[in-house]
Amino acid sequence: MAELRLAGTVDLGGANAVLASFIPAFNARFAVPPTSSVAAWRPVPASLDLGRVCAFRWRRVVGNDNTIRVEGAVLQLPPGAGSRGHAGRRVEVQLRLDGRLLVAADGRALLAVPAPPEPSRLRGIEVIAPSGPRPARGTDRPGYAPRADHPWNRPGPKAPSRQVLTESLSR
Repeated sequence: MAELRLAGTVDLGGANAVLASFIPAFNARFAVPPTSSVAAWRPVPASLDLGRVCAFRWRRVVGNDNTIRVEGAVLQLPPGAGSRGHAGRRVEVQLRLDGRLLVAADGRALLAVPAPPEPSRLRGIEVIAPSGPRPARGTDRPGYAPRADHPWNRPGPKAPSRQVLTESLSR
């Protein structure tokens, strides 16, 4: 920023011209030759799945209705072999960098779908399959009020005051 201001540059073309002269001067001043000519990087092992390593991952347990919840989204898993469900099974949900959402268990993919365009919000996934309209917050329980003489509504024994406690301790 300071270099652009000193050059009096206000447009993109001028900024590119300043950058073309700035980079060689910066490298000449601050570049340090390597101490070793051997490359510091190592090749990636063939057994390593970079897609899994570089993915956002969540561990979940499949619910009794064969669904998992991730970041506010409900994902319905298809039935397994012999039309068996996956209830109680531990799975790993992966949001891969190639744009796929993958649900895997025991090294096998159970579900692979395209991820939403904005990966930070999984709520827009097409495979969300709620079982019906969602009730309003707080209406999922009947909420019966207890009777007036219910033990919750009765006044309990009063806690002793601090003065009484200190008097009994001082004796």
